[in-house]
Amino acid sequence: MNNTQAVHVGMLNSFNLIMKNATFSDIIDAGVGVFAHIPDEDVELSDLDLMILYFQEHDMFEHCAELLSYAKDNFNDDGSSKIEDCECEIPYIKKYVPNLKCEVCNKRLRR
Repeated sequence: MNNTQAVHVGMLNSFNLIMKNATFSDIIDAGVGVFAHIPDEDVELSDLDLMILYFQEHDMFEHCAELLSYAKDNFNDDGSSKIEDCECEIPYIKKYVPNLKCEVCNKRLRR
């Protein structure tokens, strides 16, 4: 894979991971584990902005629309996350699922 291909695949992988079209394991198992963002950290608005610009340049406007919608749903105008993190001293986990939430306060658990 040349650099141009790696950048494109990384953009698609990040898009598919963020939009939940594929899991991290799906992507890694396929042997194309390059990403436009750090996949084991929360995506930042700046990551989405970069991806939107890339997809605009490649006339992939459906991808842009989905990322814009995701950004609107998950970020405030100042770039901060709309999703509140758990601040419980002792959070309770009932079941492990994607986007894990504390059973006490129902807010997101993350490292």
